[in-house]
Amino acid sequence: MDTLQKDESTSDKPSILFVLPATIIGGAETKVFNLLRSLHSFESILITHSAIVNFFSGLGTRIYTFEDFQCANPYILSPRSILAYARAIRTVANRENPDVLLGVMHNGALFVTVAHDLFLLRAKPVVTIEGNLSAYFKSIDRVPTVKEKLLITYCFKRAKGIIVPSDGVKADLIGNYSAATEKVRTIYNGIDLESLKKSAGEKIPFQKNCPWIITACRLTSQKDFVTLLKAFRIIRDAAPAKLFILGEGELKDDIRRLSCELKVNDDVIITGFQQNPFPYISMADVFVLSSFYEGFGNVIVEAMALGVPVVATDCPSGPKEIIKNGENGFLVPVGDFQELADRCSFVLRNRAARELISLNGLKRAQDFSVHSMGKGFEECLMKFSGN
Repeated sequence: MDTLQKDESTSDKPSILFVLPATIIGGAETKVFNLLRSLHSFESILITHSAIVNFFSGLGTRIYTFEDFQCANPYILSPRSILAYARAIRTVANRENPDVLLGVMHNGALFVTVAHDLFLLRAKPVVTIEGNLSAYFKSIDRVPTVKEKLLITYCFKRAKGIIVPSDGVKADLIGNYSAATEKVRTIYNGIDLESLKKSAGEKIPFQKNCPWIITACRLTSQKDFVTLLKAFRIIRDAAPAKLFILGEGELKDDIRRLSCELKVNDDVIITGFQQNPFPYISMADVFVLSSFYEGFGNVIVEAMALGVPVVATDCPSGPKEIIKNGENGFLVPVGDFQELADRCSFVLRNRAARELISLNGLKRAQDFSVHSMGKGFEECLMKFSGN
């Protein structure tokens, strides 16, 4: 595929250039995938990194890669790197003439606002912030630097619109980062429920002979694997169980090391990234999300939609906007491995409670559809399209 060749077909629809500076598939990337399929009132173009291009290749979307413009690492926010990404966006925007630049996540937000201002682009910059910024800084035990504060303030001031996946993130941006209330809109992430259930029927290379506890996420510090593994040690010491960790990330070796230290390594399976994680999740007895913070928590809804009970930390932001504690899942304090173990063990031991939570979770999942998310984005973005 020649990523630099524009399709000569014309369209009366307004267009969006999705700017997704990422190299690993996670919740934000899945969200973009679903938006590319559901924004029928727009023509969509994507610029992202070559490492994840194949994830989007079946959509028929025109795709550019940052590597074609010598942009190598989207997580380094040096002046040189920011300028390189801004130039890449400028080049693609000049070829495609989009109406909207949609910068995804904090780095995408920065790159599109800089590109818009520096090169006087016609397209309106709109950004999505996918996580709780205050909770992020708390999790790394520091406050934002002066540089970070300036960049955050600049992004929110220059963006025409700010879309967030939960009211918790919205409150954080308005209350702690001076985002203008009228700019920020909550649109809950949507799940393709029908496709998810079909995908769950695929075979996996594992036989089940004991209860499975499953998590699916990037292997990063945000997900607090220390608490998860300590909780699993308690669960596994009481009865046979397996912990499946679906995902890739920089903490893979650390997770393996801690599993060995806790003497649970024989029962912890790290599968790596799964293009289709749903057959695994559908076989879980409990789905766990032990995060320090979230923006929303797509996997919570996905597990609910597959009839799997969920135990999640009551972290900022998202889980408590999905889960009603004790009714359609359980919420536990962040970092409390004993309570996490107790709630998981309760679900494993009590069939009637497990079935009731599963049923209520199935009902709750219906509230978060791709259609609803797409409709919300279309309504919001159409204001900036000039049509």
